Amino acid sequence: VVEYKGYYTPLELPEQDFTEWKETLKGEVSRIYNALITRIPDETAFRNIIAESAYEVYKDFVNPNWEDADFIKLKYRIKLGGAYQDWKKGVDNAFSGESPYFPSRVESKAEKFKKVRVTLGSVGLRYKYGRGIAVKAIGVISGWKAVAKDIKAPDEFTGSIVNVFLPGAARFVRPQAIAIITKGLVLASYAQDAGLTAERDSVITATNDVLANTVLKQVDTANYIVTLEIGFDTDTNKLFVHSKAEPAGGT
Repeated sequence: VVEYKGYYTPLELPEQDFTEWKETLKGEVSRIYNALITRIPDETAFRNIIAESAYEVYKDFVNPNWEDADFIKLKYRIKLGGAYQDWKKGVDNAFSGESPYFPSRVESKAEKFKKVRVTLGSVGLRYKYGRGIAVKAIGVISGWKAVAKDIKAPDEFTGSIVNVFLPGAARFVRPQAIAIITKGLVLASYAQDAGLTAERDSVITATNDVLANTVLKQVDTANYIVTLEIGFDTDTNKLFVHSKAEPAGGT
């Protein structure tokens, strides 16, 4: 019925978008500060909202068989529980007063935001590059005909767009699939760039397992046999996303 294969290539963030993001974030100083102080107005709130929540997560990372495991967890809980004044001072210095340092930190660290290029390689940027390969891969098997205009070389596409999912599932499946595919492609690309081919392949396998246990569980299997996966193409030396749908009866 339909088959799509899209090759992963990181896409540069346009300078105008980079500048807009940076200036917008710097302009949010007062709003960020007011939100923080409203949410955490005093030491009691700090302990309940930040300290205890952080401790509940942290304690599960401590190996219970480690020597002094209970002491290590208790130390963390005590230190964080008494950290309100330091936290409040840090928030005040960053976001309030005549010269908060948050805007200058945004400026000095802004170049790191350009790493979003690895995400854009999967999701795309509609006005500049069109929809990305993750969007197109799930789109062609979920009846999303709008993706057709974004399919172009080096994409490989045959057949007609079709919805292979159970009634009512398609629009909920799309964001789920895009998130899973993007996470996998981004992490696999980091491994590939570092020359860690075994780790790259492990990411691919893990991602495809998640797709099989989530997105593909919602396929109308009475009528369709569906593939949705990421992989690595040794001929092009590129990661890819691949989707395919065939009639369950073979016709």
